[in-house]
Amino acid sequence: MRCTKISCPASITTSNNDIILRTNEIHNHLIETNDIKILELRHKLKKEVETTSAPIDKIVESAYSVMITEERKTDSVSKFPTIKTLKNTASKQRRKIRPPLPKHIEDIPFPLPKHIEDIPFPLPKHIEDIPFPLPTLYTLTKHNTNFLLFDGQLGETRGLIFASQDDIRYLANQKFWYADGTFYTSPSVFYQIYSIHAYDEGLSTPCVFALLADKKEETYQDFFLVLKKKIIETSNMIRLESITIDFEAAVKNVFYKNFPCVQVKGCLFHYGQALFRKFVDVNLRAAFKNDENVRIWFRSFAAVALLPPEDMNQAIEDLESTITSSYQQQINMFLEYHRKRRHNKWKKRSTRPHPDIYAFIDLFKNEQLLAQDQRQRHEAGAAPPKRKKTIRIAEESLYRLWDKLEKTQIDTKTFLKGAGLRYFQYLKIE
Repeated sequence: MRCTKISCPASITTSNNDIILRTNEIHNHLIETNDIKILELRHKLKKEVETTSAPIDKIVESAYSVMITEERKTDSVSKFPTIKTLKNTASKQRRKIRPPLPKHIEDIPFPLPKHIEDIPFPLPKHIEDIPFPLPTLYTLTKHNTNFLLFDGQLGETRGLIFASQDDIRYLANQKFWYADGTFYTSPSVFYQIYSIHAYDEGLSTPCVFALLADKKEETYQDFFLVLKKKIIETSNMIRLESITIDFEAAVKNVFYKNFPCVQVKGCLFHYGQALFRKFVDVNLRAAFKNDENVRIWFRSFAAVALLPPEDMNQAIEDLESTITSSYQQQINMFLEYHRKRRHNKWKKRSTRPHPDIYAFIDLFKNEQLLAQDQRQRHEAGAAPPKRKKTIRIAEESLYRLWDKLEKTQIDTKTFLKGAGLRYFQYLKIE
């Protein structure tokens, strides 16, 4: 077995990769502590991948979190392999040893193995059952610094906000935020997880995690006012200029009332999804699937959001005049919905069984650590994560269409047809 350094003549002879029989030559370079840590990490990951059935993401992120917790130096952390690289390697290793996935019930081994997780204390079934204050373990980051930013009333009931001081300082210095509510995977005692992400030169990382009991405007207002107060206490400033939200009218109202200088934007992807859901609700799914003219009409309508504001009303009027007569009634219902709901709340989403609160706080802690690592890499000059090819293609196409429209090389109808096809088809909202 030779040294991993190509130019080094050192080698050892082993028995079963365990017992060293003899060594040859000596190393002609200094010991790289980072190389040893990376090698140990790879061996640990390989063993867990081969001996457990835990998800690859969980195995890699857990082991990686431990490593960067122990090594805080920015220059050292920036030399470690990325999370994506480790996950790809681990996935390849598991594919080598895992039997083919069962395609039928009869293919599943019987009896199934059972796994029992020990829970340190009873799981709360209601918000009122959550210990106050929270156990210390769930108030600290992986580095044992304060993580629980706020534990108190948000709206009509209790809410929890998690963020480290470093996260708050970083958020305060960013001009562009993205707010995202997750309903289906939130802990059972809360209605939703609400997170705030910051954009910095192509890098998007989560900075704040909140557990909220509902989606009322009063709750959002309390949440953002608490966050604003904490940011000012920590950094004495907020550089926020623009926030992108997931079409929550309550959030939009909070910013219009309390942060009038901040530009509020809607997420185009979620906008397209919402439109398509309504298109299906008015029984146009079959027409969309079977009639190319209906597909072009819908995508063109969705792409109106990409036009300059002063051109939108005329574009909608033009589209209304081109409705296929066969679907006149359904499309009129769709348009009526669009007019009425333009400034109203979206319907409340249904929920499904959710994991426990303590597991989610652990998840927040891991996410916080990994986000901190990404920022350190970014500050050290590392390139931001690669964007999906389909998104890059869609955006490049859109920029070309905008340029042609501005130069009057194409008319609005051609722009809408091209933008609708390129952007919404690539994003797979349909």
